[in-house]
Amino acid sequence: MNIVFCDIDGTFQDLAGEVPKVNYDAIYALQKQGDHFVFISGRGYAQLTELMDELDSECDVIFSNGGGHKLVGEPIQYNHCISMAECERVIAILEARHIFYHIHTNEGIILKAVENYDTNILALRKKLEPMGETGKQIMDFKVDFFKEQCQHVEDPFTYLTEHPELKVMKIELMEASDEEHETLRDLLSSESADVFSSFTQCLEIVDPKSSKGNAIKEFMKKFPDARSYGIGDGENDLAMLEVVDIPVAVGNAKEIVKEQCQLIIGDCLDGGVGTFIFEEIIKE
Repeated sequence: MNIVFCDIDGTFQDLAGEVPKVNYDAIYALQKQGDHFVFISGRGYAQLTELMDELDSECDVIFSNGGGHKLVGEPIQYNHCISMAECERVIAILEARHIFYHIHTNEGIILKAVENYDTNILALRKKLEPMGETGKQIMDFKVDFFKEQCQHVEDPFTYLTEHPELKVMKIELMEASDEEHETLRDLLSSESADVFSSFTQCLEIVDPKSSKGNAIKEFMKKFPDARSYGIGDGENDLAMLEVVDIPVAVGNAKEIVKEQCQLIIGDCLDGGVGTFIFEEIIKE
């Protein structure tokens, strides 16, 4: 049996872009021959429903970088969440340094009104100017998403304390300054919080047990004789690539990711994931 663990943003799908048809076809071909395709993403499950609705057949999903999972035919499980004490510490640092941050919970994303971060967003747009139209599209998508699809609250930490039913899966920030990124890594890291980069100018703060690598180890206990593949593009995929049998990077992956992989395949935009599956895993 083969099990393919696949990142989404930048790997299976370009940000806000259409999924190449070959990627969907590859999932169905894998399932038809008795193999598994597992989405493994930094997104919360609430941010995956649109993609899941596009599928003709259900897939296993590991979300929030291993913070939870939704297996076929089973309810959602939330495994490794950030404690309220750690939330308080992290949010205090971000507030003091006027950082643009948002909080992923089991019921969606909360943040202050986006207008509070006009200066941050302007700096991010300037940072992404060398990317041309792609950079503009990224920021337009992000800003529209934060304005239209997230919940705005006056004080995020107070809101969390008033709603103890919420589970905090991760805290994510966007910051234009690379120097500030390094400072924040040092300030935010602790025995109770791991910090890593994801996508463009983002840092994520998660529970130390909330990693793609740890989630895959747990998943593979059910299939000890299976051959595992991991396909990714970003730093948050490194933990996955360390534990699978065959680590794979898409062509647009960061260099640090490519260095950890046995195979480099086609780019995300070109359907590299699906093409690889058909060429290397699907039996004739």
